[in-house]
Amino acid sequence: MRNIVICADINEKSIETLKSLNQNIYLENSQVHLLHVFEIQMYNADIVPVIFPTEVQYPDIELSTIRNLDKLAIDLGIRSDQTHLKCFFTHSREEKIISYINEVNADLVIVATRGKHGIEGFFSSSLSDFLCKYSPCDVLVIRPKHHK
Repeated sequence: MRNIVICADINEKSIETLKSLNQNIYLENSQVHLLHVFEIQMYNADIVPVIFPTEVQYPDIELSTIRNLDKLAIDLGIRSDQTHLKCFFTHSREEKIISYINEVNADLVIVATRGKHGIEGFFSSSLSDFLCKYSPCDVLVIRPKHHK
């Protein structure tokens, strides 16, 4: 049985892009790990640093994220007995994802791109680029559909 990790960004565009998996890949005989990693940010506000999200916010954020991941699993037609929903909080999203891929011995990792190009894409870090370079398993990158 294959282990597939789907890195899901919890925004409407990313979710819509990932829903196209239903038509593009056979998930039937696989254990599917739907994963979202919140990168903890630290900002300087006057003298006191501000951390977002705070540990107090973790349970509410995690619950909301798991609900979104569960809805995505249903939309993809993945049975609950083959689904693993995970939400992590860390300072290094990339390191956590690579660690999780290794932990579950993944055969494939799937990620949706944001479809940013030009100057907008130049200044944004790309998880898909990182995974293509450093993932210990195959990577499937799904691009958003562009409407004309």
